[in-house]
Amino acid sequence: MNTFSFFLKILLIIFIVFPVFSDSSLALEKGEKAIDFTLKTTEDIEFNLESLKGKVIVLTFWTTWCSYCQEEMAELKKFYIGEKSKDIEVIGVNITSSENSQKEVIQFVKQSKLPFSVALDVNGEVSKSYQVIGIPTNYIIDKTGTIKDKILGPVTAERLHQALLDL
Repeated sequence: MNTFSFFLKILLIIFIVFPVFSDSSLALEKGEKAIDFTLKTTEDIEFNLESLKGKVIVLTFWTTWCSYCQEEMAELKKFYIGEKSKDIEVIGVNITSSENSQKEVIQFVKQSKLPFSVALDVNGEVSKSYQVIGIPTNYIIDKTGTIKDKILGPVTAERLHQALLDL
């Protein structure tokens, strides 16, 4: 009986641990092509990532209830205002599926006076395809649509400037 119990425990551990490692291998990393998506913005305009090809893109996944995300929005705003004359776009992808309401997101964007587009990931499909496991998560995408950097956690305008120097 002890051998059978031990064998069962080993099998259970394998079935629990294996999916964790297999999922992490699917995460998008540096050097891979960014996955195209189409979402509506807070202004009810259809947005497509592919339409920004030829520009450097800062793609940030966030929510309104995340305090780090709120701080990051101020940094992204500062960065965007300083860089908007260049071929650089900032796109906020709000993980709306984890929000209380879409209305709260729109209100936050208006109150914060965010100068960049915020797309609404209403059913969480885009955040799933980008394997977002924590917020904020930021991707730096070059002009060819290749991921050049992935930053987990909040970024500063200075950190983004540094990432652009490395392109």
